[in-house]
Amino acid sequence: MPLVEAPTPRRHGRLIAAVVRATKPLFRLHLALYRRELARAPFPRDARRTVIDGPAPDRLLFVGSIAVEGFGVLDHDLTCASQTARLVGASRGRGVTWREVSAPVLTAAEAARIDLPDEPADAAVVLLGICDVLLATEGASWEADLRRLADRVRETAGPDCRIVYVGIPPMAEFRPIPPVAKRLLTTQIERLNALTARVALTLPGASWVPFPEWCSEGMYHQELLSWATMHRRWGQAIAPAVVSSLGHDETADERCGSDAGPGVPA
Repeated sequence: MPLVEAPTPRRHGRLIAAVVRATKPLFRLHLALYRRELARAPFPRDARRTVIDGPAPDRLLFVGSIAVEGFGVLDHDLTCASQTARLVGASRGRGVTWREVSAPVLTAAEAARIDLPDEPADAAVVLLGICDVLLATEGASWEADLRRLADRVRETAGPDCRIVYVGIPPMAEFRPIPPVAKRLLTTQIERLNALTARVALTLPGASWVPFPEWCSEGMYHQELLSWATMHRRWGQAIAPAVVSSLGHDETADERCGSDAGPGVPA
């Protein structure tokens, strides 16, 4: 079950869907601006490190776009995935190994078709939605793709892999845009988040965690959004959901007795 109360879908859902469809050209404009921003943005330049030494390592899988790619930071240790893994390891007193499946522009439909690591995982963290907001993805398609992705994850990672869906960030707040565009983007974000929460409520072994509160001291430095702080807040919100979903893993305890050493090779 989700750690938080699921958002309630907005009333007049059909009307909202019709408005979103009618304004797709506006969404496409913002997608073009987003792609241009990605082309200029910093991303980590160092090698990925996907192992935290410790006994009975928890095995994680991250699937997503900029949160996993590390938009806005230059060090992989600062990404949402790395920070989540460290917090999970610290909380559970175990090692952690993880795999990342990501692209700067990744939709739920693409994620449901993309090649996934053919390796066991105890939990998969899904951080999607930004591109689907900008593509004005239909609600039914979004929900179906999230379910297909969960099925594919469990085909490769194992049938008992837990799924943690993460809410879409309030990206309309991140830069100055006209009020009408801001309202449309916010409506689409709320709509997809509500559907994601519904998937988590109805899919066994799944949970949902909203994007954390972001508009507070420390998020901005000289009027620029602090992406390092954003990734840290992301990790701080996601890690408790992952820890809760893993619970007491007897299989991991068995792995502890068979570990040859303190770490697991990447």
